Amino acid sequence: MPHVNESPGELKFSDEIQALHGELSAAAVAFLKFAERTPEVFARHRFHKFEASPLMYYELHRWPLLIDSRRDRELEEVSVKLCRLVKRGPRLLLDGDPRRIADYYGVSLERARVAAEVLANTEDARGALSRGDFIDSADGLKCLEINMMAGLGGWETGLKAQVVMDQPVLQRFTEEQGLRIQLQDTLRAFLSHVVEDVRRTVAWDGECNLAVLFPDNELPEAAGREMATLLLNSTLSELLAAEGAKGEVLIGTYSEVKDAEGHCFTMRGRRLHAVQEHDARDRLEVVGPDFDARVRAALAARTLCLYNGPAQELLDDKLNIALLSENEASPALTPEERELIRRHIPWTRRVRATQTTRDGASVWLPDELAASKREGLVLKAGRAYGGKSVLIGRAMTAEDWDAAIQEALEHGGWIVQERVEPRPYHFLRDDGAVGPHILIWGAFVFGERYGGTMVRLNPTGQGKDVVNATQGALMCALVVVE
Repeated sequence: MPHVNESPGELKFSDEIQALHGELSAAAVAFLKFAERTPEVFARHRFHKFEASPLMYYELHRWPLLIDSRRDRELEEVSVKLCRLVKRGPRLLLDGDPRRIADYYGVSLERARVAAEVLANTEDARGALSRGDFIDSADGLKCLEINMMAGLGGWETGLKAQVVMDQPVLQRFTEEQGLRIQLQDTLRAFLSHVVEDVRRTVAWDGECNLAVLFPDNELPEAAGREMATLLLNSTLSELLAAEGAKGEVLIGTYSEVKDAEGHCFTMRGRRLHAVQEHDARDRLEVVGPDFDARVRAALAARTLCLYNGPAQELLDDKLNIALLSENEASPALTPEERELIRRHIPWTRRVRATQTTRDGASVWLPDELAASKREGLVLKAGRAYGGKSVLIGRAMTAEDWDAAIQEALEHGGWIVQERVEPRPYHFLRDDGAVGPHILIWGAFVFGERYGGTMVRLNPTGQGKDVVNATQGALMCALVVVE
């Protein structure tokens, strides 16, 4: 793929680049041609009001990612089906056996038992919140991991798209092309899911109150809480008013939650119907055993919807991608599920001294992890996040790779994954030139509901190919156009 590095006025996108962007949408090609003749597209621009908000912690890219409804439907179908399969994995592929689960995920037998029990009581965490991270490769969408936690980043899809598309030059482009624009609204999809989940799970009384909980010593600053509360409640009120119902979003701490009769909870005098544990990666340490026992009793009594609760101990782990990849041929899966894994899950294994398969052949896994083969491999810690402990083989020396593999073999909890080559979509760089970028597509799924897609990107070759907002990647507004 040719690299474009001309200045505005001299820029010409090759037929090859235009054909690639054409697979996103006809509008994406039209935007490239518009950029060739429009210097304002290259003007340096900052979205100060958006980026200065206490709710944001990243910068926006100036160019949008324009996709059509066909590409949007593909993201929806693949992400929803894979999310469903990940949630079913512990019971489907490990028989829901606490001992097998404890061994596979490296958790205590008691935690495995509790998680298995909750999965059984909640139809395999039917209502769980998640975001799958995908790369668009020449072989289609490949799922690198599924983050199954409630405090997911990137929910501001509608706000990002609105801010980017409000640029005068993009308004001009939209009008010239006669485009119909659809802005995805992940926040609205989330709250719609909560209302639907409460109606299905909890005895409906025309009210839906959601608590977003933080540890006592980690409550966000007052300005951020106030803005988030206003935003959440304006959307929830609108959704509930359409049903003649009422409700409120309350942001606070675990200590504010009080017991009520019949395994119910209250907070600030409101009966709680749903609880979002905003950031509970080491969940039992965060919420405490007392709160954990109380909410599990509420789950069993069906008086509360909990996101994501004890099942997160298993589901928010990159080992789940290995579980699917290792069991691609399992008779426990339907033919459709086996094909889903084959098409959309890259070869992934737990790092262990064991015999396994690759490309249909039986191999000794440590031999496949040799430094001589590191160019095509990525090493990841199963429970790390934010791009932490993601080691790209081709960005490492042989000595560093060997040391990392040895540590992973000794300590467990790591996966190795074949490197997926991203399709090099072209975007504006910080230096004013245009060139290929690595895009990570983060598709939200709330229960069985698709919640839109956030996109982050880095110029190819920047940041050792780790594309994460906490490590400098920009957010790109995804816009569905026709």
